[in-house]
Amino acid sequence: MTATGVAEEDLHVMLPHGHPLSGRTALRLGDLADARWLRTPLCPLPRLRELAGDGFPAAVGYDGEDVHTVLNLVAAGHGLTLLPASAGPGPCAGVRLAEPRLVHRVELLHATLPDGPGSDVAAILTGG
Repeated sequence: MTATGVAEEDLHVMLPHGHPLSGRTALRLGDLADARWLRTPLCPLPRLRELAGDGFPAAVGYDGEDVHTVLNLVAAGHGLTLLPASAGPGPCAGVRLAEPRLVHRVELLHATLPDGPGSDVAAILTGG
């Protein structure tokens, strides 16, 4: 199996417009441990606790993975979340997460590909 990075982008903290921190250029995850967070599969709170320690109380839970719904929940003041920069800001304010450095990475996973359309797509995606 081969894993090749295709894209990588910084994560942003998604905040409601008008939030006191929405005007910052960057935020540290540890400084947000007491904020209320959305509990979603897109930003698992146990993983945030592993990275930055205790805290990160859940405000509202949403079991879906629709980014637009998550952004609208943030915009309505139901909690913060982390998403790739390209996901927002939409109805929210997105502020780059400075510490720890977390990224959203897209990888192409494949076994050996025979010549043809599949290997052509892999070459285009990986710049090969």
